[in-house]
Amino acid sequence: MYGGVNSIIMKLNLKKYIKNICFIFLVFYSCFSIGENKTITYRCTGLSQFELIGSSGVKEELKINDYKFINGVLHDLNNIECNWANNIIRCDSNFLNIRKLSINLKNNEVTDYISGNKGFGVYVENFKGKCEQKN
Repeated sequence: MYGGVNSIIMKLNLKKYIKNICFIFLVFYSCFSIGENKTITYRCTGLSQFELIGSSGVKEELKINDYKFINGVLHDLNNIECNWANNIIRCDSNFLNIRKLSINLKNNEVTDYISGNKGFGVYVENFKGKCEQKN
């Protein structure tokens, strides 16, 4: 008679124990997931040179470009995997357009080359400037 009551109490305690472990697991998982989603944005100011191939020539202008990285990936029209070795961020892509981005973290200089097709023709854009990390 008492054995049945004790087994019910033990089952209820086991359920509480499992719920507590699941809760703790979810808390730790959410903490680590948030920590992995590291976002860094660099705001770069410099000279942009844009040329529509076959047109009247190169257009130059001062420009501000923001480069947003999430977990080391450049987020743009195409998310591009980047190499973060030797204090230089290098991002290269040949998907839909050609993109070569380099940010030197020692002297904060950026060079960005994009070439592709925008429907009205083939274009080439070069950008060089100085960067600062944006919060």
